[in-house]
Amino acid sequence: MATLAVLVILTSLAAASMSTTINSNRIYAAQVEMVASLALARSEAARRGVPVVLTATNPVTHNAFGGGWTVWADTNGNGVFDSGSDVLLRSHEAIPSAIQIGETATTIGFTPMGFLTQSASVDIKVCPSDGSVAGYDLTILPNGMVDVADVAAHTAPCS
Repeated sequence: MATLAVLVILTSLAAASMSTTINSNRIYAAQVEMVASLALARSEAARRGVPVVLTATNPVTHNAFGGGWTVWADTNGNGVFDSGSDVLLRSHEAIPSAIQIGETATTIGFTPMGFLTQSASVDIKVCPSDGSVAGYDLTILPNGMVDVADVAAHTAPCS
């Protein structure tokens, strides 16, 4: 009976640790997917010689890109996706509600030179909605490069 009790305790500890690892991996994967989409947008803008935009599909408060996002080439230069003339490059489905990506910015554009269309850096946070594990701070610099920094669990602005 004592052996069984010890086994139950060890199993419950292992399960809790595994849950944290899985949540950390989900946050990391979401961050990697967002950075890959930003890199695609920047490189396609330079390759095609037209502005390329990453747009939130179904933005919600404090989770701008949680409903998914699209990357598209703005071939007519009007800043609005027109299915007849603009080219859809990538579409990403909604992410689980336990992950928040972005707060207010819903559109990130790149010029034909690969620079950010916004005049200042854009910050995007990729964090768990409950603050249980660490998140990431993505900073898109005016030159179009993305800087990724860790954000500790239970700290602002992720919690």
